[in-house]
Amino acid sequence: MRALIHLVPRGGAGGRFASRIAALVAALRERAAPRGLAVNALHRLERDAFGKHTPFRACVEVIAGDGPGEIAELLADLRPQVDDVAHPDASTLLLGSDAVFIASDRAPVRFQYLMRRNASFTHETYLEYYRTKHSRFGLETPGVLGYVQLHVDIDASRRAAGRVGLGIWGFDSVSELHLASQEAFLRALAESGFGTEPIADEEVFVDRPNSLDLCSAVDWDSA
Repeated sequence: MRALIHLVPRGGAGGRFASRIAALVAALRERAAPRGLAVNALHRLERDAFGKHTPFRACVEVIAGDGPGEIAELLADLRPQVDDVAHPDASTLLLGSDAVFIASDRAPVRFQYLMRRNASFTHETYLEYYRTKHSRFGLETPGVLGYVQLHVDIDASRRAAGRVGLGIWGFDSVSELHLASQEAFLRALAESGFGTEPIADEEVFVDRPNSLDLCSAVDWDSA
């Protein structure tokens, strides 16, 4: 089970947002370690080439061996810690399980694509298509160290988000590409000409205008 909390800063928060997220991550790691949980921090790249209209600027990732209750308990007091520098109602809490297609070891950069299904699919048929058919494009993407699909548990995410006080839980999946750097990834894409076929396939099952992407540097939990 894994949780992704994507946070939207309030206007005017400035450097206080980054320092608050750093303090939050440090506090979560201290509480998570005895429970066997890992907490990673993703900080959006200053010159992120993806999703220029995506509002998220930081992501907290919690990895647990057990169910969603353990994660929700760890995050129970998150909202009051960030409320003055972030918009809780515009921030995510997504809980789900991973489908790992290419495993990687602590890649320094991660591309994330938060995806919503279109009306032609149910959540279940969307995930089936995503896992069994669309995944081939992730496997073929050049310049990638790892490829993981987070399959969001909608009900568990809704319950946990309500408990924690965050507003967004309804994405169907998150596609993650683990990278050496954004520059190396963009160069590999440009050199290969890869890109038009996967976008055409997304049109089959993804609500692309309401899906969001970003690229972040990863601060891995040393524990």
